[in-house]
This record gives sequence, structure tokens and C-alpha cells, in this order.
Amino acid sequence: MLSTRIISLIGVTVAILLLLGLGAKADTNRATFPADFDKYVLYATYDRGSSKEEAFALPETIELSKSGKPLPAGTQLVLGIWTDYKLTGYFVMHKGVDWGLDVEEDRRTGDWHFQQFGLDKQVNRTAIADRCESCHQSQASNDFMFTIDRMRDYLP
Repeated sequence: MLSTRIISLIGVTVAILLLLGLGAKADTNRATFPADFDKYVLYATYDRGSSKEEAFALPETIELSKSGKPLPAGTQLVLGIWTDYKLTGYFVMHKGVDWGLDVEEDRRTGDWHFQQFGLDKQVNRTAIADRCESCHQSQASNDFMFTIDRMRDYLP
């Protein structure tokens, strides 16, 4: 009887450790809303009728983009999302050191993480970052950005 309890306890412990280890890696999202968003500039707008997207970055980020090199860790980019002519939320693309290691290799977008935020700039837990990752993977040669050309062409 004692051996059955020990075996059960070991089994439960191993299962919990496996779940914690795998869950932490799969669910990690470090993207935050920039505290200095009021300093960001609008560098591109994508109109789609009653919907549009507005791309924002710090002036320093825009200047760095013109070098042709990947943007550095710490970079945050913001996309304002408009639906039916109303701003409905934001998407943030945030780059960190070795953040790609938090994401399975087949979903990795360099060291970028993605997160959706509401108008209150709080995390929108219903958003699915996987969708961002899967789309941005096609832009590996552009540091995983769709807007890099518009950023490099931006003139204040």
C-alpha cells in the first residue's frame, strides 16, 4: 500500500513539473504598453474603409530603422486599431533580449513578443498573440516587421 502511494505521489509530482515547465514557456508574453506613448509619432496609416491601422514609434526608433540594421532590444512599436471609424485598441510589438527563447521555435519571430491592449492600455486577455506571430514570421528578412519600409521612408 505504501509503495502505491509513493508511486502515485511521484507520478503526480512529475506531471505537475512537466505542466509547469511547458506552460511557462508557452504562455510567456513580455510585451508591455509603452509608458512614454505620448512621445511616439505616427509614421504610417493603413486605411481600409471604415477600418484602419496607425503605426507609431519613437522618433529615435524611426531614425535607427534607417540604418538598415534590426531594431535593438527594448524597442516597442504600437499599432492603433480602428473599426467602424472608432479607435478600438492597440497592438504592441515589443523586442527583448533572448525573448524568442520563450516561444516554440516554429512560432518564433526573432525576439519580438506581441500583445493586444484595450483603450485603457491594459492587456486584452482575449487577444491571441499566436495570430500575430504566424503572420509576422513571413517578414523575417525585415526584422519581422511589415511596416519597416514606411518607417525608413518617414520624414518628420
